[in-house]
Amino acid sequence: MDLSQIKAVIVDDDVIKGFDIRKALEFNGIRNIETVRNQEKLWEQIYRGEEKIDLIVTDMQYPLEAGGAIDEEAGFKLIERIEKEKIDIPVIVCSSLNYSIPNILGSVWYNKLSDLDSNFRKVLGRFK
Repeated sequence: MDLSQIKAVIVDDDVIKGFDIRKALEFNGIRNIETVRNQEKLWEQIYRGEEKIDLIVTDMQYPLEAGGAIDEEAGFKLIERIEKEKIDIPVIVCSSLNYSIPNILGSVWYNKLSDLDSNFRKVLGRFK
């Protein structure tokens, strides 16, 4: 698949990490990238359907809604809702904790010692 044609949404409240993820996605050919800081914005986009979302990259801990407190289960709630509502959007988890989660495209461990570009390339290789 031509990754330059897809739209990716990053769900992360950490500005620096969001920037690093954006750079890694761009390095791998994805050009249409948006960052949202909470799930409220993501669900608005999904349900409005104005622009198709092809990929979600999510952290695991962030506010569910604007101005809300950080929810330590936010990423799990996102994945669960996508499965429950049968929303056909692949998910990549990018977190400072190394997760292994079934039924998602993959996980990328975010740490300063790893090659984020290469790690995303491996997971994006599964994208269809």
